[in-house]
Amino acid sequence: MENATREALGPYFEALGKKAPAEWEQLPDLGLYLDQVITFLERQLDFFRMPGDEGQITSSMINNYAKSGLVPRTVGKKYGQEHLALLLSVFALKRVLSVQDMAALLGSLGGADETKKFYGRFRESMRRAAESTSRAVGDALPGLAGEEALPDGKALRSLALELAADASMRSRAAELLLALAISGEAAAQPEKTKSPPKPRRAPKGEKA
Repeated sequence: MENATREALGPYFEALGKKAPAEWEQLPDLGLYLDQVITFLERQLDFFRMPGDEGQITSSMINNYAKSGLVPRTVGKKYGQEHLALLLSVFALKRVLSVQDMAALLGSLGGADETKKFYGRFRESMRRAAESTSRAVGDALPGLAGEEALPDGKALRSLALELAADASMRSRAAELLLALAISGEAAAQPEKTKSPPKPRRAPKGEKA
């Protein structure tokens, strides 16, 4: 049992502390077709996959996010850097934010320049969160890195509860902050200019 636990958790949390989505400059800019996009996303987000899991990103998911306005419309059925950056963000955050909350988070982005800045903040936030989680698990389970005895199932459940409770509270705080941001922006607009958010358009200068 201990060997299986060490083999399952050790490499995962050791790698997690060094993981972060690709930098903007590393995102393919030649335009990828949908099947290529799925492969790219799964490789980038492999730290969310449990050992033995198959890929969980589908074309219907991506199409639904596009219909919801979370990503711009494609150009000739090809996805560029802006699409990939937003899809990486959406698939990483969908565990803690609803589609509506993600729309509130991404709705203020006006184009590639703003998307690039947002993606930089997202990537840095993911890097810090990965390091923090890896460190917390390593401190709680020192046996992962050595030959010491690992905690039993009860201790593992206790740590899982602590991590889940922390994620739940932080998720609720994020929802509250997004709601306040949207209400503050709406209040700042003249009444006649208020309108529901529109779907994101294709990048400037390109046909949808």
